[in-house]
Amino acid sequence: MFVRGTIERYKKDCSDAVNPPSVTEANTQYYQKESSKLRRQIRDIQNLNRHILGESLGSLILKELKNLEGRLEKGINRVRSKKVNGFIKSLMLRFIII
Repeated sequence: MFVRGTIERYKKDCSDAVNPPSVTEANTQYYQKESSKLRRQIRDIQNLNRHILGESLGSLILKELKNLEGRLEKGINRVRSKKVNGFIKSLMLRFIII
């Protein structure tokens, strides 16, 4: 019994090597892998978004929390810089108009 099954699998594997999958099968396999990869990327981006919002932080280790904190601080600094530049420009415009 066991030997017969092994021989059948061997014959099937040999025939697969001689008769490669059709183009449609190859395309299907490719798109299945791509869709799986994209679903994983979407899940990762959604998790990152939750972390940025301060949600679902329980699964993060200390190193990841420090990394997230550093990224958030850099982002806040960019926002503050943009805001200050906007205030300065608006003040300059007011003095020029007056």
